[in-house]
Amino acid sequence: MGILWFEGYPQLRDRGTPGYITLAGFSIVLAITYMTAISRYIVPYDPFTINVGPLLSPPSSDFPLGTTQLGQDMLSRTIAGGAIMLQVAVLSVTICFSIGVTLGLIASYKGGVLDRIVSLLMDSIFAFPGLVLAIAIAAMLSPGVVNMALAIAVVYIPSYFRVIRSQVLTVKELPYVEAAIVMGARDRDILLRYVLPNVIPSAVVVMSINFADAVLTAAGLTFIGLGLPIDVADWGWDLTFGRTQLQFGAWWVITFPGIMIVLLALGFTLAGEGLNEILTPKLRE
Repeated sequence: MGILWFEGYPQLRDRGTPGYITLAGFSIVLAITYMTAISRYIVPYDPFTINVGPLLSPPSSDFPLGTTQLGQDMLSRTIAGGAIMLQVAVLSVTICFSIGVTLGLIASYKGGVLDRIVSLLMDSIFAFPGLVLAIAIAAMLSPGVVNMALAIAVVYIPSYFRVIRSQVLTVKELPYVEAAIVMGARDRDILLRYVLPNVIPSAVVVMSINFADAVLTAAGLTFIGLGLPIDVADWGWDLTFGRTQLQFGAWWVITFPGIMIVLLALGFTLAGEGLNEILTPKLRE
């Protein structure tokens, strides 16, 4: 935390507009993360408890964000609802980052048949619409955070692979990498010491943007009833419940979870776009 705010801030600030965009994005994400992390201490009611107030009560002094069709406090559910979504986003991005970067490094460095096979597989996955593929995978798996993260991760592995592959093919031609190969350095040492440091900034940019994609995909899966059990406090489920209550004029059930999803996705998007603007000059150098 100290590195981000006290050491990193001047560096981001010196970058001008991209730096401020990045700071704005990270600020939104950190604020929501902190809110969900301490939710058990600040929520006025248990988000799972029913009949804490009148059914479908509009926002009032007693219930600032209103209540659900079961009499649950919407403020409590809105505060606590981001925890699982953040878990899914972090886990899914970690999985696809690890697999995509590893496959991209090894396949593109080795080349030949291995590169052609892996590239064909990644292109095949990339050809499917992301949400449709995630729905198909989630439908085959049982509800749960890990399975939902796996369904989302499969969709975005090709993004990392393609970015890393293109970078590695360029870095392989650099004189000091060719010199290391001629001198007989081990492939592992070349990849870890010379290739990876040059390509990892691109993967970091993709990762930061993928967080927003993962949040929206997770919300979409839950919205159609896939991915998570129904007995959890989640913004996606609140959207599902709110859709049915909207016809009765209960706009607050769907509005506030929707706003939180948009804010979280916006935070990740701003952070990713800002990092892209900051790191791109370094990559070109």
